[in-house]
Amino acid sequence: MNEIVISLGSNLGDRKKYLESSIKILSKRLRLISESSIYETIPQGVSSTHGNYLNQVALFKSKISPYSLLNLTKRIEKKLGRDKKGDLSPRVIDIDIIIIGSKKINKKNFTVPHRNYKFRPFVLIPIKDIELNFKQINLNLKGLLAKIQRTAEYREQVRLYSPEDLQGRKS
Repeated sequence: MNEIVISLGSNLGDRKKYLESSIKILSKRLRLISESSIYETIPQGVSSTHGNYLNQVALFKSKISPYSLLNLTKRIEKKLGRDKKGDLSPRVIDIDIIIIGSKKINKKNFTVPHRNYKFRPFVLIPIKDIELNFKQINLNLKGLLAKIQRTAEYREQVRLYSPEDLQGRKS
């Protein structure tokens, strides 16, 4: 059985519901081990008109093949209404496969470990919350977090989500 780390994000509609629905659907095919807290993230590298994201990471265990897992995540995105307008467009749900045990895949449209996770605070910070065996997958989380924490914008990018902070504010 592989430990599988999935990152989820949403910045349209009922963001929290989309995260919850995705994990619920994934849990029908994969064994859910743990979920991170939900974090609110300021969008990076896009128009300021994009709403803030809610991000979460979940840890699963399964024997599912990497390509079956990729197909599953794409079907869930489609089922929940994801519109494929491009990588930087707002979305109801974005599901990324971050890690599948110690597997390594390097194809044009599918890379495991995810090629950008080491640079994304909205992935690294939630990973701290889950019960991942970091030594087994050779992940130096402390080192990666220390590296991104040196950037000035880091402190403003990701914060623990609190629905009370957002009452009356549309995203």
